[in-house]
Amino acid sequence: MKKLRAWTLLISAGLLLLLASPYIYLRWDLSEEKKFTLSESTLSTLQALEGPIRIKVYLAGNDLPGGFQRLQKATLDILRDIQRNSPQTITLETVNLYEEYPFAEARDQQIFVLDSLGLPPTNLVNNEGGKQVQQMVFPGLVIEKGDKKAGVLLLKGNQLASPQEVLNQSVEGLEYEIMQGIQSLTETDRKKIGFFLDHSRVPAIKQLGLIASLRKSYDLYPVDLSASSTLEGLDAICVIQPDRKFSKEDQYKIDQFLVKGGKGIFFLEGVRVDTIQGQGLVSSVMDVGLEEMLYRYGLRLNANWVKDAQLSGMIPLEVGNFGNKANLQLMPWPAFPLLTGNPASVITKNLDAIYGKFVSSIDTVSGSSGLKKTPLLVTSAYTQAQKAPATLPFASSGKDFNPAQYKSGPQVISYLLEGEFQSIFTNRPLPQDSLTKGFVAKSEAPGALIIVGDGDLALNGVDPNTKGPSPLGFDPFAKHTFANRDFILNAFHYLLDDQKALLARNKNIRLRPLDKVKVQEGRSYYQLLNVLVPVGFGILISLLVILYRKRKYEA
Repeated sequence: MKKLRAWTLLISAGLLLLLASPYIYLRWDLSEEKKFTLSESTLSTLQALEGPIRIKVYLAGNDLPGGFQRLQKATLDILRDIQRNSPQTITLETVNLYEEYPFAEARDQQIFVLDSLGLPPTNLVNNEGGKQVQQMVFPGLVIEKGDKKAGVLLLKGNQLASPQEVLNQSVEGLEYEIMQGIQSLTETDRKKIGFFLDHSRVPAIKQLGLIASLRKSYDLYPVDLSASSTLEGLDAICVIQPDRKFSKEDQYKIDQFLVKGGKGIFFLEGVRVDTIQGQGLVSSVMDVGLEEMLYRYGLRLNANWVKDAQLSGMIPLEVGNFGNKANLQLMPWPAFPLLTGNPASVITKNLDAIYGKFVSSIDTVSGSSGLKKTPLLVTSAYTQAQKAPATLPFASSGKDFNPAQYKSGPQVISYLLEGEFQSIFTNRPLPQDSLTKGFVAKSEAPGALIIVGDGDLALNGVDPNTKGPSPLGFDPFAKHTFANRDFILNAFHYLLDDQKALLARNKNIRLRPLDKVKVQEGRSYYQLLNVLVPVGFGILISLLVILYRKRKYEA
């Protein structure tokens, strides 16, 4: 009777655990990379969260390809961790558009809404029964808080890498992307960024993409540097494609801002580019008065343009006639290099390529003031750095490049300077005697400055049909949006948010793919092994139990 009662209790407990298992979420992070553990910045952000939020995951369906199933599972796991660690209510919902919206008209309307939130659909092609079947998936989620909404694109990574690496990079960045979406809906102390509008003649419409992206997290202010006595009150400054020379007074204000712990990003042009009607382009030396300042900080912006023969954008060019009409074809244009990010920096890790236009290289200068210099953006190894003045004929596009002419090697286009800045006016006369009283020679707090040798990198194009702004980093010919926006946002987050939010980007998840050749050669062996080992293990346990009971009750 006791044995029957014990077995009844054991079976009942097992059934209860089985029924409760879907509602019990418990796991231990035994991975080498600690990929299942939320970062400290995420936990602190969740503790400060005010009010409930709702998250809708649109990466749904049981028929997803293997890589997207992994992305789906990783997304839901992280969201459950976030839900479990949040003191506020976080509601999770998985939405399958094809089930929720069976009629095409309603579904297309919802797709338009998702696209407006930055969640474009991704078309996949699968082989089913010897046929290619197209499938549309939505690798994103929507976060709602009150009447606010934010879209989070989950499929991110360097599109120049293999699909498997892109998915792996997307998994690595999930926590960061999700938390950025949550933070965009919360009210926090907003940092202030000043733009030097009086030193650039760039049309306002070309800056709308950058302004719209930054305005979600920061307060933006136009700054007339010549009319401002100091830059106090700002947390960061931004200079985009200046074409007017900075005076000594202007340089002094920038220098003192950095010495006192300020942050900045300068998008500079090493050369001025002009068009020769119907022939090509010509470059000339450009001097905006910042060269000496950068040199004292340990960098030199070269007066050249870097052409990349391996990774570059394309432009339409006339390659002949098609009947009585001109034959226009997209041809590689080496003056529009596709820049890759430094994988060792949290700013550029796992980013897609950056779309550059007429970029100039940046060199480090030895014997500088001891600032830490970190390269951020770099070209491929097959480059040609042409010093100004130089010409670039349109006829050079699309031709097979001569390796002998592209031996400049990888060129760094962007550097991060950080540390304690030493004033460039130390032991030198100040622009005005009245500035002597507030002069600071040595850094009071660590500052940081990012220099980018491409002024166009931060500018969006203009749609010729709508006359409105194109997305930042959008290539109108390849119809692809590169990671210019993500690079700039990551850079400002790094400078202004004490780097805490970017800690989640430090996760490294190693790819451990199977050896496909060995799998194919030993397919029968591995199948047999997978069948026999579990069965054999079960038989062994059963025999041990029988032996134990036999010895116990025979004694």
